[in-house]
Amino acid sequence: MSQVTRMAYEGALGMFDAQVVNGRHHTIRTRSLAELTDDTIATLIEAARTVTSPFSAIALHHFHGAAARVDPAATAFALRREHLLVEIIAAWEPSEAAESARHQSWADAVCDALGPTALPGGYPNLLGPDDPERLVLAYGANVDRLRELKGRYDPENVFASAICALGAAS
Repeated sequence: MSQVTRMAYEGALGMFDAQVVNGRHHTIRTRSLAELTDDTIATLIEAARTVTSPFSAIALHHFHGAAARVDPAATAFALRREHLLVEIIAAWEPSEAAESARHQSWADAVCDALGPTALPGGYPNLLGPDDPERLVLAYGANVDRLRELKGRYDPENVFASAICALGAAS
């Protein structure tokens, strides 16, 4: 799908209703690429060729324009340069629970294959609890400020999640 148009937020979220079905299992990985090279294109084509489920997908989001011109210190997200966000989505039906490892391995393998040419970190909302180092890199120079804020506003770690893993210094 390639689409550039203005739309209401509800419309943007609704575009995925048919794919995001209650009960379906998902594993999501992320990488950021400075550009599409011959090697990264070959990796993405191979990933599409070996996908383990018809519900899985690889989405590329072009991060550019005004969002790339924001001062990295103005927000938590530090990667404020033009890049491609690669969203690697493994999705499968509950009836395939015994196959979960196969689907997760596909997502991990695609993420790992893109790793050598990827920019540091990843998109924080798509990083899991098994990615604490990449999470810190995603916040860049903002990580100390975010840790201080996390300690001040959530000292009991009520909002514990992968993206809130900043409570303890690495």
